[in-house]
Amino acid sequence: MKKLYFLTISLLLTLSELSGQDGTLKPYSVKSGIVEYKYSGVKTGKGTLYFDDYGTKTALFMDAVKDGEFSRGWVVTYGDYQYMWDPDNQGEGMKLKNPLAGWIASASKGDIESFTESMYAKMGMEKSGTESFIGKECKVLKGKMGKVLTWNGILMLLDLKMTGYSSHEEVTTIKINIPIDAKYFIIPGNIKFSEMPGF
Repeated sequence: MKKLYFLTISLLLTLSELSGQDGTLKPYSVKSGIVEYKYSGVKTGKGTLYFDDYGTKTALFMDAVKDGEFSRGWVVTYGDYQYMWDPDNQGEGMKLKNPLAGWIASASKGDIESFTESMYAKMGMEKSGTESFIGKECKVLKGKMGKVLTWNGILMLLDLKMTGYSSHEEVTTIKINIPIDAKYFIIPGNIKFSEMPGF
């Protein structure tokens, strides 16, 4: 998978990457769920996020098209690593150590959502009240680059616009506090994962 592809989806999985750093951290304020997204702009398509144990285990499956190229893939965050692979290419994949470890170490452990806010603050965004989206009262962060909505730590909407680039991601359906099959968090044993350097 291309590095740019990973960077895009790692933004969506910001909070899920906190797993393994401190047993008291809970990336999401709800125990489990299935979240479906649609993408438009620089990439088009859809994705499904499965999470359990308050987001310490996540799995994202994405079907998307970017620059005319079709991409399918899994990104599973479990423990201290994030694993990425294409189900159509079972031979190899990539793994990455938690890229937010430094931010986690310096952030307040009392407010999990401060991690989200600090990440988007790096992009020049600030808190801007609340907004209702698909029936959920979401926190809003805004800046010159665009807008982000989060609900209980879950990314609900992301709208970014830069010179020659636009990206829009939004939740279409969300189901919470439901049983999640453990199969989604199993790392395939038949794939050789090459480790990527941290950011």
